[in-house]
Amino acid sequence: MRTVSRRSLLRRSVALTATGALMKPYMVNATATTATVWWTQGFAQEEDIAFKKIVADYEKASGNTIDYNIMPYGCRARRLARLL
Repeated sequence: MRTVSRRSLLRRSVALTATGALMKPYMVNATATTATVWWTQGFAQEEDIAFKKIVADYEKASGNTIDYNIMPYGCRARRLARLL
């Protein structure tokens, strides 16, 4: 088993911190502002209303947008089958 010295531990932690600091601007710029969601239609209309409210609340809080499509279960299964 390899022993870890204090010096090697400090060296690795400094390297890891520097890498994280250098990569942070690139990760922030790469964040998406729009998401696409295919949602299965609920059995009760209240489920669809609740989903739309959740999406609206999220968009208001985050500033991101969600492009959603509510479709019946059968249509969703056929669309997924075409994609595969």
